[in-house]
Formats: sequence, structure tokens, C-alpha cells
Amino acid sequence: MKLKEIMGKKTFVIGGLAVIALGGGFWFYSARASKAETRYALTATSKNTIVTTVDGTGQVSGDRQLDVKSKAGGEVTKILVKVGDKVTKGTQLIEVDRTEALKTIRDASQSVNDAKLSLDNARLQLAKTQADPDAVTLAQTQNSLNQAKRNLADLQKGADEFDLQQAKDDVENAKKNIEMSADGTMPQNVRDTYDQYVLSLQSAYQTLSKSLSDANNILGIDGPRSIAALDRMFSILDDSAKYKSMDTYSATKTSMETAEDKVNSLALTNEKPDNIEAAAEAVSDALNQANVMLRNVSDGLQATMVSSDLSQSQIDSLKSSIQSDQANVNSKITAILNQDQTIRQAYDSYDSSVNTYNRAVLALEKLQAPPDASQLTTAEEKVKEAQAQLDKLLAGPTAIDLKLSQNSVDQRVSALSAAQNKLSDAQKALTDYSVVAPFDGVIGSLTAQPNVDISAGGTAVTMITNQKIATVALNEVDAAKVAVGQKATLTFDAIEGLSITGEVAEVSPLATVSQGVVSYNVKIAFDTQDDRIKSGMSVSTSIVTEVKADVLTVPNSAVKSQSGQYYVQTLANTSSTNANSSGLVTSNQTPVNVPVTTGVTNGTLTEITSGLKEGDQVITQTIKSTSQSSSTASSQSSLLKMGGATTGAARAGGAMMMR
Repeated sequence: MKLKEIMGKKTFVIGGLAVIALGGGFWFYSARASKAETRYALTATSKNTIVTTVDGTGQVSGDRQLDVKSKAGGEVTKILVKVGDKVTKGTQLIEVDRTEALKTIRDASQSVNDAKLSLDNARLQLAKTQADPDAVTLAQTQNSLNQAKRNLADLQKGADEFDLQQAKDDVENAKKNIEMSADGTMPQNVRDTYDQYVLSLQSAYQTLSKSLSDANNILGIDGPRSIAALDRMFSILDDSAKYKSMDTYSATKTSMETAEDKVNSLALTNEKPDNIEAAAEAVSDALNQANVMLRNVSDGLQATMVSSDLSQSQIDSLKSSIQSDQANVNSKITAILNQDQTIRQAYDSYDSSVNTYNRAVLALEKLQAPPDASQLTTAEEKVKEAQAQLDKLLAGPTAIDLKLSQNSVDQRVSALSAAQNKLSDAQKALTDYSVVAPFDGVIGSLTAQPNVDISAGGTAVTMITNQKIATVALNEVDAAKVAVGQKATLTFDAIEGLSITGEVAEVSPLATVSQGVVSYNVKIAFDTQDDRIKSGMSVSTSIVTEVKADVLTVPNSAVKSQSGQYYVQTLANTSSTNANSSGLVTSNQTPVNVPVTTGVTNGTLTEITSGLKEGDQVITQTIKSTSQSSSTASSQSSLLKMGGATTGAARAGGAMMMR
């Protein structure tokens, strides 16, 4: 065989071996990639304190003068210092009107009290729901069921003989009260009243007759006087009374004659009401006339003198007779008025008796009628409702009942917490109405004036201090988070290892714009004086803007976002205790996205306000199997490329061997 052919076969063999090697390598890596699982780093949520800061740089200032500003706006009610006063940190300088702030606290306090009462009620209701029913409630419910069953049974059975007889008796008794009189013109009780009216009119006429007779015995108009001396002595002291007596005597006599005709024509029974009423009107007129006449006669007797043939005792006897007649006349006037009222009452009584009779008839008809289908249905429903209520009591509360009661408690707990937060905020806001010295110093000037409004953020007092001050420029975002009184840490480029604390003493309300960048100057007063610190030195500051203690946190790497919604990922039934020596957990599960609400963050930890509880395991790092697949794929790709190169090399090698 020729050398060239042999070398050609070697080349083919080498190339074939390379292809086999590449194919085997591809299968090996593919098999490993298919079996590889994703690894995760897990951590448990925990309670921590998050401190958020704002960092800035600036210089140590040579100016020791600071403006002390009012956090709240309103009328200045008190100025407690004057220029030149030395004050210590925390001394109150001025006070702004706190009326609205105090009202807000009162309202917030009332809201807290209301929320507490509401929570107590919800807890009582929950306890009641959770508790077994008491014996009294069970007994009452059982009684309600028994009564409902009895009512249904009564409807189904219908009325018994006793009830029917009682109803019939009621009808008969009521019927007696609406019987008509013998003449059939009116109810019997009204007829009886009219008959009594006739007797009353006759009695009144007799009183009139006696009164007229007694008056005549004194006046002597229709016959001789009872005492002859009255002809001379009656009303001798007042002639007008005499003539009045005589005139009214004649009028009374005429009225009596009219009344006499009408009264004498009345039948004692079954007289027509119109005739009785006409007679009553005539008698009433006569009585009124007689009343006037008797009064005039009484006046005449009063003006009568004693004489030899007329004694005082005789005059007094006549007076007594007239007074008795007056009383009797007035009594008859009242009797007639009462008789009219009695007749009206008789008619009203009849109407009431008719209503009673009608009700008794309806009651009897109801008892005699078969039970109404709708009444039976209603009675059956009441039995079912009572039975269901008893069954519910015996079964105890359902899961839904308990959940609803618990939810009510939870809602009121949240409402109480919100009310308490509002009260805390209101109490904290109250301090804003007092301007206090932020450090030791001297009052340089007073801008605030008594009874004059000051704006929120307006300068109240200018103070001069011996403390060193750093002036730091912050961008507009960071400056919005900074407030007077916040603590800060300061370090100095020129003094290695020196770190001191300070406090924000002033935040400039005016911005500085440089090359389009907005910044605000913040002055920080040093808590510690160090002679090594010189004016103009560079300073770096870290201002504490917020401290939240005992809040639920996760590492920042655990928090993800999508479409504005934050979430974390978890693995079911997996924790960091399952981790390998590298601290990773291997799992082929698909992570679960858990929506969360976040709070503050300090660059390392993030506050979780809802969505998780303490101890929940969250994923902070994912090492996907696709990384190995990528490596595998890369290896495969590299190998595939190498395969091409190797084949070429083999060919080259073959060529070399050929040479």
C-alpha cells in the first residue's frame, strides 16, 4: 500500500475518533445538565431596628450664629426671653397659639376611647360566640319552639267547644247593649236618657213656679203680699231695684207660660227628641230669666227698711227664701246642661257597643271558619325557625361565625391602633408650637412679636453659640428628609480617626442653584468641642432621618418588583436548615411569589409592613440550573468549535504525517 493512502486512512480514523469523542462529551454534559437542580440561598424574616441616614459633605463654619425657626404657624402668644439672655439647650423661647392643636388632641383622645369601647364590645361578642349557650338561653329557645308548635296545633285543630260558646256569649252580651227602644226610633239607652230628661224638665218647671210665687209674695203683682208693710217699705232705699224686680217678674212669668205649655205637652215615655229639646230650650230661658228676677228681688230686699210693722227677722226670712230659690234655679240650669251631655254620652256609648258587637261577631265567625292556609304556612314557618334556632344553639358556632367575630375584633384592633397613632401624632405635633433652644447660647435677636402671626418655618429667634458648626449642602431629595433636632455623625478628612456627634440646628429654606443642581444648606451643631477642628476643614456627615425599632425586615436582595408591585419568593416546606455546606438549598420546586408591602430601607435591610410574618423563609439568591446548562452549552459550543478545529487539526496532522 502506498504511503499516501495509509496516511489518508489514518487521517480518517483520527477524525472519526474526534467525532466520537465530541459526541460522547455532548451526551455526558447533556445528561448532567438534565439532572442538575436550582440552588437557593434562604434567610428567615426577623425583627430588627432600621436606621436610615442622609449623607453629605461640607465645611466647618466660622459663623456661630443660627436662626431658630418655628415648626408650626400661628399667632405668637408668649415670648419667654429677651435679647442678651443666656439660655441652655431645651429652654422654651416662644409659644405659638395651641388652641387647634389641643382640640386635635382632645378629639384624638375621644377617638381612642371610642375605639377601645368598640374593641371591648367586639371581644365580648367573640367570647359570647365562642362560649356554650347558657341554660337560660336554651330554655327560652326551647319555650319559643314549644309555643310555636302549640300555635300550629291549635290552628290545625280549630276552635274547641268552650271557645265557641264563649264567643257566642260575647255576641249575645254585646247585642243587648245595642237593642232599640220599643218605638224602634233610637237605641234603648238613648231612649231611657230622653225619658229621664222629661222628668228633669218637669222638676225644673216646679222650681220656676215656686220662685215666681215667692217673688210675687214680695212684689204683690199677681196677688196680695205676704206682708202688707212691704207695699211701703220694699226697696225704699233704691227705687231702681224695685222697678227692675217688677219688670223681670213679668218677663219671667211670660217665659214660664211658654215653658209650661211645652213641658205639659210632653209624654213621660217615647216622646220625640225634638219636642223634648224644644221644651228644654224654653225651660232654660225661663230659668235664666228667673235667675235675673231673683237677683233683682234680692237687691230690693237689701234696700228695704225695718218699720213698726216690718221687722228685721221678717226681712231676713224673705231674703233666705229668695236665696234658696236662686240656688235651686242654678241647680236646675246645671242639671239641664248635664242632661244634654248625658244624651251625647248615650249616643257615644251606643256607637262603642256597636263596635264591640261587630268585633264579637267577627271573632265568632273566625272561630267557626276553617284555618286559613296562609296562617297555617306562617305557623309552620315559625316552628321551623324556632327549631333552627334551637339546633344552632345546640350545634355551637360555625367556623364562619367565629371568623366573622374574630375579623370584627381584628378590625377594631386596627382601628384602635390607628386612633392611638393619630393621638401620638397629635401629641407630638403639640411640641411644634413651642420653640426651644436647640443648643446652649445667647439670644442675639428676636424676630417673633407678641400677638403677631408667625409662619411655619419662619425665624423666631437668632442665637449665638460657642459650639462649632458644620455647614453641609444636600440635594433637594435628601434635604426634604432632614429636620431640626435630628442627630448626626461627623468625620473629618484632616483628622484621621475622629468621629463626633452633632445635631441639626438649621435647615435653610432658600435653595442654592449651581449648574442646574438645587441644594440646601444644613447647619449641624457639634455635641463635642475638639480644638483640632478648625474653621474651613472638610467634614462628612451622616444624618439620622428615621429610626424604626422592632420591625419585620428582609435583606434587600430578597425584594423584587414587577409592574410597581413588590414581592418576595419562597419555597414550600423548605428552610435554611436544609442547606448544604455552602449554605445553599437545592430544590426543583418553582418558587412562589408572595406580594408584600415595604416600608423604609437602609440599603441593607427593607421593612416589610404586610405579606410576611416573623420566621418566614425567603429567597435571597438563586443559582439556577441554567447556569450549569449555560456552562454545559458553552462547553458544548466550545467543544463543537473545538471539534471543528480538531478535525482541521487532524487533517493538518494528517497532512503533517503525510509530509
